[in-house]
Amino acid sequence: MHIVLYASEPWHLPAGAVDPQLHHTTSLHGTLADLPRRVVASGPDLVLVRGFDQDEALIDALEKLCTALPGVAVALVCRTPEPALLMRAMQLGVREVIASDDPAVIAAFIARVQARLQGPRNAQVQPGRCIGFMPAKGGDGSTCALANLATEMAKNQSLRLLLIDLSLPFGDLEMFLTKEAGAHDLGGFSDEIERLDGPLLEQMTHHLTPNLHLIHGPQSLDHLLHVTPAYVERLIGITRNHYDYVLIDLGLDAISLSALATLDQLVLVCTMSLPSVRRTSQIIHLWTSMGYLASKLSLVINNISGHDPVSISDFEKTVAMHVSRVLPQEIDGVQASLLNGQACIRLKPRSDYAKAISAWAAEITGQSTPGKSIWQRLGIK
Repeated sequence: MHIVLYASEPWHLPAGAVDPQLHHTTSLHGTLADLPRRVVASGPDLVLVRGFDQDEALIDALEKLCTALPGVAVALVCRTPEPALLMRAMQLGVREVIASDDPAVIAAFIARVQARLQGPRNAQVQPGRCIGFMPAKGGDGSTCALANLATEMAKNQSLRLLLIDLSLPFGDLEMFLTKEAGAHDLGGFSDEIERLDGPLLEQMTHHLTPNLHLIHGPQSLDHLLHVTPAYVERLIGITRNHYDYVLIDLGLDAISLSALATLDQLVLVCTMSLPSVRRTSQIIHLWTSMGYLASKLSLVINNISGHDPVSISDFEKTVAMHVSRVLPQEIDGVQASLLNGQACIRLKPRSDYAKAISAWAAEITGQSTPGKSIWQRLGIK
């Protein structure tokens, strides 16, 4: 594949971003006025544009380029893209706006373009895996567990993950991940559902990292009223075609129950408290009575402290189901997470809780997160 780089000054992809045995790279630099003519003349399969002001001149150059090369993937590399630029660029035909020049991020984008070029035209899209997370009862920590698991999974930058906050009426998933407000929420997507595609998803979702995106829960009563079972089912169906994993924070309401049919797996997060044990049994019975496979339901016990009133073996006997995973108690880390708007595993990466989350993510993805070398652990590299 011929990759053309066009920037305002000399720019070369960092080592590791492109395989020279698979791709030929041409680096060009110049003005926006010359961009369309010089890039078209080079005969690219993929174009990466970087280093220009986010103004009308850039939009005009991208429009001319996309019009001249309708079958070529065009991407804009821009660290802090403005919302208006994102929308305009996607409307013009720009494939992606990459908010990082990290080699792994660019390499993942190049791999996606290569896969599209090599795949048969009639190949069916393999949908991403959809996993729901539900608490046995309020306060069992399902949202926190999901936020940390998604953060750990997103360390693998070849994966694209989407979080959907469906814990109604007003979810708080973002509190564990960011202090920034999202421009769009779950209800707001309903106005765009008829034309929702990959580029529009890129523009409307909240990018927590380049490969971890979030759809916020409804931020107002008006938007909450837009959320219906049919709409949620359709939204999940669309998003699965654009992400490797769609992770949904579920509540104990009618909308969440209607979403169960879309899931590949339901993770039921519970604690060792007696009310949670009782509710766990009820939800397991509900799951099976609705005709869903028991193999698609997994139990995760949260906040294990070693001084719990119920043992794990007694828990399993009571609910008549095997526990898939346990997460240790991490009170200070969770409180710090809420105060700082960051996942607990980022604030306390060496904690037992972080280790348990890492093992969980590796089990789901089948890929362990690369560990640090001894030199990195000693602070030498």
